[in-house]
Amino acid sequence: MEENGKANGKSNGNGHVVMPAFELEHILVPRLKNVPKISAPVTLTSGEDRLQEIIKMLLLELGLDASSEHFRDTPRRVAHFYREFTRGYHADPAQILKTFRSRTNELIALSDIQFFSLCPHHLLIYGGRIDFGYVPNEQIVGISKIPRLVQALASRPVVQENLVADIADAFMSVVKPLGCVVKATGRHGCVAARGVRCPEATMSTVALRGVFSADQKYVQDFYQAIGRNAEYLR
Repeated sequence: MEENGKANGKSNGNGHVVMPAFELEHILVPRLKNVPKISAPVTLTSGEDRLQEIIKMLLLELGLDASSEHFRDTPRRVAHFYREFTRGYHADPAQILKTFRSRTNELIALSDIQFFSLCPHHLLIYGGRIDFGYVPNEQIVGISKIPRLVQALASRPVVQENLVADIADAFMSVVKPLGCVVKATGRHGCVAARGVRCPEATMSTVALRGVFSADQKYVQDFYQAIGRNAEYLR
């Protein structure tokens, strides 16, 4: 090894050797030596999927070998992924929330509804759990319909702050309860894997509607209910 490590790297001026970029990525991820020029717009032949072709263009633009065994089916897989995570744009809450007549006007709470969504800022997945509560006004919904609503509205690029508001507003519009509350606790890929890189950070957002925004007692009852649910499931 030469003085100051110059055979394998360069000095940064402080006596420390700055090593060249390690080329392990060239072993793990096949890349193209010459990135092809891509003309736009994309011209497709009959039967081709435009989204798949766009994703293939992305791979090529990044210098990846789209013909390798690792990337050959990637455009199809990624296109399916993005369609799955944008199907919420076609969701109809009125079709999801089937209602039944009921005399009860007591709090109903459902906790630990798992959800995944897509960050609109980075197109990275975030997810966690949602706790939901409502006070009926002569009608209730099937218990499975609440997770269906959550999952449907989460399947689109939407910030968590708006997700809880959209769920609450949709439920209020269709079911017309005395009030509802939606609490989401999520972990975000854009915070965990890039930028600040805090994988343990969680974000909580709450939407209050009707009696929950007017009377703190309902909010307290809700938190007590979801807390006890967690204890019973231990």
